[in-house]
Amino acid sequence: MQRLVWLLIGTLCLVGLTQARADVVVTNDGAKYRGKIVKETSRAVTIKTRVGEVKISRDNISHIVREAELKADFKKRFETAKRDADKSYKLGKWAKREGLEAEARQAFERAVELDGYHEKAREALKHRQHQGRWYTPEAYRKDVLGLILYKGKWIKPEDKEKLDQGFIRTKEGKWILPEARDAPGPARPRPARPRATPRPGTPTKPKPGVKPNLGKKAPPRKAEDTSWYRDNTAVSSFADAAKTESRFYTIRTNVKPEYAKRYGGMMDRYYVRFQKVFKEFLPRGANQRKSEIWIYASRDEFRRAERVGATTGGFYNTGTKRVTAFHGPFGNTGTTREVLAHEGTHQFQDLCLGGRFGNAPIWILEGLAVLFESAYYDGKEVVIGLVPRDRLQSLKRGLASGSLIPLTQLIRTPQQSFTAYHYAHAWGLIYMILYYGESKTVRQRCQKWFSDLFSAAKTGRVTAETVEERIGGREKFLELEQRWKDWIRDLPYDYDPR
Repeated sequence: MQRLVWLLIGTLCLVGLTQARADVVVTNDGAKYRGKIVKETSRAVTIKTRVGEVKISRDNISHIVREAELKADFKKRFETAKRDADKSYKLGKWAKREGLEAEARQAFERAVELDGYHEKAREALKHRQHQGRWYTPEAYRKDVLGLILYKGKWIKPEDKEKLDQGFIRTKEGKWILPEARDAPGPARPRPARPRATPRPGTPTKPKPGVKPNLGKKAPPRKAEDTSWYRDNTAVSSFADAAKTESRFYTIRTNVKPEYAKRYGGMMDRYYVRFQKVFKEFLPRGANQRKSEIWIYASRDEFRRAERVGATTGGFYNTGTKRVTAFHGPFGNTGTTREVLAHEGTHQFQDLCLGGRFGNAPIWILEGLAVLFESAYYDGKEVVIGLVPRDRLQSLKRGLASGSLIPLTQLIRTPQQSFTAYHYAHAWGLIYMILYYGESKTVRQRCQKWFSDLFSAAKTGRVTAETVEERIGGREKFLELEQRWKDWIRDLPYDYDPR
């Protein structure tokens, strides 16, 4: 019984300490006490754990592991594992078991740095997945749930006004004043001034000089046929997959031949659209070599062969110049088409830049990719410029809560730190560059700024300072940011540049 008690106490101390790691006292019975050694004598050791101080006889101690020793051990292992995501994750697990919370987080974050789709490391950091993208706990509350931080608590944006006025919410969900809680009869809170909150899809009245160029009403669009993406029949192993030649692409895939042909026709139409958008950047002879695409018949086959995480829909490799994806649905509403459109944009960008893909700012590369990812395709025509509802919604929420990423910060964010929220900002800035202003002169001025930046990437790395300098300096860039906020606020969800 005494042995059982010692083991039980040791286990409680093991799981109870979640704050700063200190020392570990291991008893002869195998129990472990984690905490901070506060007193040592020749007869006993006193260790302060989260559940209180425990005095342990020297005769009952097997050995002691000091915090400094563990940290030194971690540092050595961290250096060894610094280029390997799996090793970094395993090191994080070890550090967590040993109570090194800060070091564990450091290792998990390194794993995510090396492999953005490392599921186990993401989960260890309590990141959450939504529609194929990972979010930190804070970003998930802000970007997905649309909450704002108010006095240490996450609340809905519409609740802030009530709380500012001193209202409290009852268990029934009603807003009342504190003095009305104990008053007899129904509480009658003071009426708050109503907010003008437009319904999604309802055009708002823009401020002069910042309204979108609405143009004529666009024709209705029929729903896209997505049923064929659910047929994951593999006609061969991928090693024996046939190649389908289209006008602009060589597509290697083991899906049914009719699907392969369909992909060829679809990507050719995207290529024609790429040519129109990037026509001034295309080098001579760009059409002589066909672009390469690999499409696996299923997600599972893609993951096994390419060793990617469950949230990866596809990727572009600047070394092989190849887009790789799988046939099937992606996320909640996406399909292979959106993945190929996004990664195919990167492939074409690399072609335009002559292999200097890394010279261009990440916000330009990803903003344009989201623009094409959000296009409508009816089997004949690729229509770009349509508003991705989820991206615009997150921007409008950020604007309402004051949590938008400053554009001066956006253009300095490295690729490994780009989140879904950054993607939305990058799309929003590119979208404004293309469609801002009522006059053609204003739009051309915006587009020239972008063109100059993209062209500059052909000869050297485009820095944040270059971005600001090309528009006239930091103050001019800050003026652009304000116009961008006004434009995003007034942009309707159903805006169609056609």
